[in-house]
Amino acid sequence: MLVYNEHSNDIGDWCPHSGQPAPPNAGDEDGCPALCHASRIVDDPEPAHAITRELEPGSATPALGELTYLISPSYVKSWTAVRAIAELIANALDEDPHPHVAWADGVLTIADHGPGIPEEGLILGESDKTERQIGQFGEGKKVACLVLARSPGIGAIRIDTVGYQLVPSVQRGRLLDGRLPSRTQQGAEKLVYRVYGNTRARGTTVTIECPRDLATEATGRFRALTEPDYTPPAEPGACVLTGEPGRVWIGGVLVNTVPGLIASYDLPLTNKDMQNRDRTVIDAGSLRGAVRGILAACQDATVIDRFARHVLDGHGLREPEEFFADVTGPRVRAAWRTWARTHLPDKAFYAGAGHEEAALDLRDKGFTEVTARGLPAHRQRAFMDLLGVEIARTSRQRHYEKTRGKTTWVADRDLTPDQRTLLQQSRQLVRAAIGAFALDRVRVYSASEESPCSHGFYSPRNGDVAIHVDALADRHQTLTTLIHEAAHRVGHRGGGRWAPILDYGDRSRGFENLLSEFAGLLLSYLADAGRLPDLAEPPAATSREDRRAVADAAAPVSRRDLAHLLRDRLPHALSDKGFTSEKDLIDATAVHPDVWRTLTRPRPAGYRRRWGAGGRAWDYDKVALLAEAAGVAAPVVWLGYNLCEGPIYGRQRQHWNRPGPWTKKMREATMRACADLQTLGGAYAAQIPALHALINGQTGAVLGDDSWQEPARVLIALERQRLRLDAGTA
Repeated sequence: MLVYNEHSNDIGDWCPHSGQPAPPNAGDEDGCPALCHASRIVDDPEPAHAITRELEPGSATPALGELTYLISPSYVKSWTAVRAIAELIANALDEDPHPHVAWADGVLTIADHGPGIPEEGLILGESDKTERQIGQFGEGKKVACLVLARSPGIGAIRIDTVGYQLVPSVQRGRLLDGRLPSRTQQGAEKLVYRVYGNTRARGTTVTIECPRDLATEATGRFRALTEPDYTPPAEPGACVLTGEPGRVWIGGVLVNTVPGLIASYDLPLTNKDMQNRDRTVIDAGSLRGAVRGILAACQDATVIDRFARHVLDGHGLREPEEFFADVTGPRVRAAWRTWARTHLPDKAFYAGAGHEEAALDLRDKGFTEVTARGLPAHRQRAFMDLLGVEIARTSRQRHYEKTRGKTTWVADRDLTPDQRTLLQQSRQLVRAAIGAFALDRVRVYSASEESPCSHGFYSPRNGDVAIHVDALADRHQTLTTLIHEAAHRVGHRGGGRWAPILDYGDRSRGFENLLSEFAGLLLSYLADAGRLPDLAEPPAATSREDRRAVADAAAPVSRRDLAHLLRDRLPHALSDKGFTSEKDLIDATAVHPDVWRTLTRPRPAGYRRRWGAGGRAWDYDKVALLAEAAGVAAPVVWLGYNLCEGPIYGRQRQHWNRPGPWTKKMREATMRACADLQTLGGAYAAQIPALHALINGQTGAVLGDDSWQEPARVLIALERQRLRLDAGTA
């Protein structure tokens, strides 16, 4: 015997079929009164009729009449007998939270202690169900009886309720015996309730002759029947980790199974409007929102563990369970961080597209990478944010911020004479081979948290290179370290033939290409068996700030000359025009201060504004305003800064330095400067033919060779003479 929900308020001494008191030792072996009988299936002798169900002959129950519903034969064809039985169980649960559901001897009994079925309950579409009840459309009992009466594997069906008894059957035939015209000739099905009177005082009992497996499957759809301690979920619902995943209940009633989910979900009855009349979830958007709402509000550590481990193991999620971006509650987010602190390594990061170099750098520094490769990129970000795991570049930046200054430096006086000599010679050798811009200040350290796994490091914030004191024990190690760090520096700052690049870090493509070019340059010196070029030292500067402005070897010579001119002219401009400070001069022009900083702190050719400060001196009118405020000729300032961009401006990097005319925008801007030079006349106008030859491609112009910038340098020299500045050109 299969029994669900045997409670103290079950049927007890009442007949489970008729609801009448069961006299002791009376009736059948179940204690059923004699007037309670089964029904049977008979074949309709008429060919046009398929199925008829009626009472056994000899019943003593008084007949009250018949209720008839005309129905299309194709109506609810998708319903199965299991779904129909589940519908009748749902009706019982609506009337009684603890109904009696039992299968024995081929009969499933569903009994409740509700008020019975009123007249309105027999009207198709009539429903008075509340939000707290499973029913919704007012069709459940009628459709369930229709489906069961159709099903060949189902035997007798009877519904005993307060005051009467229903025996459903289905008959098939043509309306009015076929006297009406028809397109399909299929006729109609007639659901017939034969109604008999009884004296039942309370409740409703449904009996169905069916196989045990159908009864088991139907009752298994109800958590209230299979889980003794089940409590309907409150808003927004519950995530269920036990049993087969992918099940979706509404109010504890299974309505759908979604393959691919890693958990099951019980939605509150307020979500029953997501169902169609088949009680299946058909609105995918609503289901997605409901599932994400449950997960986004869940603080259960076991649920968090299930999803976190699933994703970190590289598995994906179906769309309804990709909820990470929806988690906004502070306590839920705190629960995720608690899980992460318990289960993830202390120094964890994740790498997105384009973060390979940062990831490798972090691994070198003892960090551990965690992955969520089964999620799309935007879902990965939300997931890792929940865990408090930063993306590689951010993690690396934060690491450097935390470790900034945590380096133990070795003073020059503490080096041995051999170490000091080796460092000076190696530095000069690298600068002679690559260029004076390759290295500036080189410092020695004994320990550093900034880069604990290498012999040296480059500091982008100030351009310094550091080398570990242990590397100074070997000439080869010293040269290798300085060449390596010089490549970082040149990649970051540019210089000579090399423009700045974004990917100047270790193991990046740009950095590796730069190292390859260094190697090719050194091999060419070796093959030519010639001496290294003489190192042209820039003029001495009075401060590190001045060195940045006028003596940065990475910047083209014309830009350095211009910066020197403007800085030498600044004190005279302040006194001549009554400005109180450099800031006052800039403010008077309403030009952004970055334009002035770009002119006086020159960057290498090819440096672009999106890479950081500087790179904002292209606009001719803005440059002219600042030049006029400083008392310097506008075309001289514009050409002094921008002429070096001629062979690369507006071109893709692979086309830089190729012979031919400059791009249209560069030509037009240069021609405007030439027009102003013509107005100045004299020696200024004399530079116009050389400028025309450049923009038309008649004079070659390549990065790394500053000789073609001579027109700009001549113009700057002319301005120095006109303004009677004592300092010579840089």
